[in-house]
Amino acid sequence: MTVTAAMDLDLFGLETTEQEARWEGALRDRLAPMTVRVPPRRGDGGIVRSRDIGDLLVTDWACPPLEGVRSRRATLDNERDSIVIFAGYAGSERFTFGGTDAILQDGTLAIVSGRVGGRFTVPDRINKRTLVLPRASVEAADSGAIIPSCLLLEPDRPLVRLFRSFLEQVWRQAPGMNAVETEAARTALVALAAGAIRTRGTSVTERSTLPALRAQLDKWITANLQKGPIQVEDLAAAHNVSARTIHRAFAITGDTMTSVIRARRLAAVREDIVHTNLTIAAIAHRWGYYDPSHLGREFRRHFGASPGEYRQTYGC
Repeated sequence: MTVTAAMDLDLFGLETTEQEARWEGALRDRLAPMTVRVPPRRGDGGIVRSRDIGDLLVTDWACPPLEGVRSRRATLDNERDSIVIFAGYAGSERFTFGGTDAILQDGTLAIVSGRVGGRFTVPDRINKRTLVLPRASVEAADSGAIIPSCLLLEPDRPLVRLFRSFLEQVWRQAPGMNAVETEAARTALVALAAGAIRTRGTSVTERSTLPALRAQLDKWITANLQKGPIQVEDLAAAHNVSARTIHRAFAITGDTMTSVIRARRLAAVREDIVHTNLTIAAIAHRWGYYDPSHLGREFRRHFGASPGEYRQTYGC
């Protein structure tokens, strides 16, 4: 598990067309494929700096006036199935993702799904930091709600302040971290991201028994992942409820039983890839995949790399 400085770009003094090409390249590598337009104003430029925490992409952006569009087609072509968190500093940025409008500014956090198209506009300038996380990791960390297309969190929330403070410390301390410290920082960032989503999750009444049942189901799934395929009938029998109630318990957060099991199984696979010397075939067998090829396809879809490539890059 390594910390890398994957990109440092200074875009001052470039012609408009060259700036657009550079911004599109930076966005493609650090966030998602987008088409960018830079208003022809000489003297405007920007700076992009990055410092990754394992497979989490952390990037600082100092952006001039910009406009960008991410098409639905681009989301389908993107290899990474990710969640992006934006932390605003000086200036502002307006964007629309999944039909939701938001303004990013100093103190706010925005959480955006990598599965939706949208557009953004920087009217003057903005300084911001972004964190890109694999969706499977966030889902397995008990985000407690369907991950939104676009969610804006205001700066008065305690968890927002905590998240921003921790992300700042990780940015500062990352160059001196060893592999174990980097993995610990990654785990904490994923947990804080899941908590931020959970604070704005689907509301349920306190009288409802479904939230308590859902917590029991999640624990049961984690404890029984290695025992073979999990069917809805298994969950219903273990908790003495109907299959319909099982489905309702997952539906309160916009999930399905299958999606929760998949996310937790992939998170367990990732732990083995990073922390053990087990062969990929042994890991596939341990976590109920048909064979290494089946595991490889699922893992690449959620983490953007094969299990072997991921271990070579991020293994502790």
